[in-house]
Amino acid sequence: MNFRRVAIACVAPLTLQLATLSAPALAQRSTPTSFERAMLAQLDAPTRAEVTRRATGGNTVLNVVGTILLNNYQAAGPRNPGEALTVVAVDFARGVAVLRRAENAFEIVRFDPRTLRLL
Repeated sequence: MNFRRVAIACVAPLTLQLATLSAPALAQRSTPTSFERAMLAQLDAPTRAEVTRRATGGNTVLNVVGTILLNNYQAAGPRNPGEALTVVAVDFARGVAVLRRAENAFEIVRFDPRTLRLL
């Protein structure tokens, strides 16, 4: 009886570990969602090709677009260089992205929805 408890105590963590190994594989999807396809449709051909080329291996179209916007923001000269930024929201219809600089500090940047270049 005591041996069973020891065996279960040893096997349970291994089983949980094997079950979580497949979680990253589930997170990687090869086809974009309908929302991501709508974003891709608004981009011009060279930008669309760049985004689809980079949106592999677990990277989503939204993540790649956010990274491109952050890179363009840094290249244009950020307001506070060296600060960590996060893309909170992207509105393609208005060409606006909201960046978070701190817990309650946000910055709105305008961009061209076709090329993702800042205005």
